Amino acid sequence: MQLTRHTDYALRLLIDLAQSNKAQLEGGRVAIADVAAAQDISRTHLMKIANQLAHAGFIEATRGRGGGIRLARDPADINIGAVVAAMEPDCGMVDCAGCALLRRCGLPGVFARARGAFGDVLAQYSLADVMER
Repeated sequence: MQLTRHTDYALRLLIDLAQSNKAQLEGGRVAIADVAAAQDISRTHLMKIANQLAHAGFIEATRGRGGGIRLARDPADINIGAVVAAMEPDCGMVDCAGCALLRRCGLPGVFARARGAFGDVLAQYSLADVMER
């Protein structure tokens, strides 16, 4: 199973924020433009991702002078499985719509179980866990 680039960038952003001493220790904020430059990601695209992460409660975002983003909670309290689920709510492995074999095929059930197992493994890890490696 492969995650979208959107989710990849969201995880990169969270890791970058967790590694930022300024954001973590002083309660300061990080500019999206700085993270975008460091990760070589489009600033506009990263702003959309940050907005989605903020709405899901993973980060806090403040606009204007002195604004920026920071983690909304401790890295140990940010579950990787929850992040992936928030970023990819319609994470299907294949699109069976329109397949002539759909009524006679058992693959959708197999794929659903595989997707569930994938999510179960991700749910075992926090942002703090991936920071240790």
